[in-house]
Amino acid sequence: MERIYYKISEVSEMLQVPASKLRYWEKVIPQLNPYKQAGKTRRFYTPEDVELLRRIKFLREEQNLPIEVVIATLNASASSVDVRLDTISLLQQLKTELTEIRSKI
Repeated sequence: MERIYYKISEVSEMLQVPASKLRYWEKVIPQLNPYKQAGKTRRFYTPEDVELLRRIKFLREEQNLPIEVVIATLNASASSVDVRLDTISLLQQLKTELTEIRSKI
């Protein structure tokens, strides 16, 4: 069963991104809006928030895009980012498999 909310520390560990960077992205990227209890500083991220953060991380750290371009890209087409993430994941798996085959030859 998938959880409804994740704490910032859990998301930070999942994505290998410091919590401070997650808080920064929350301030500058309007699409990212984790749940906060009234009067509290704790953040709770939904699975959708985590997926959005994966996209943000990909665009910032893998593609080295400036934050303004990340925001525009997220506005333009979330699906194209998903396709790129899926493609990169498949290519990494293929590379691993080919490396294993090569080592056996």
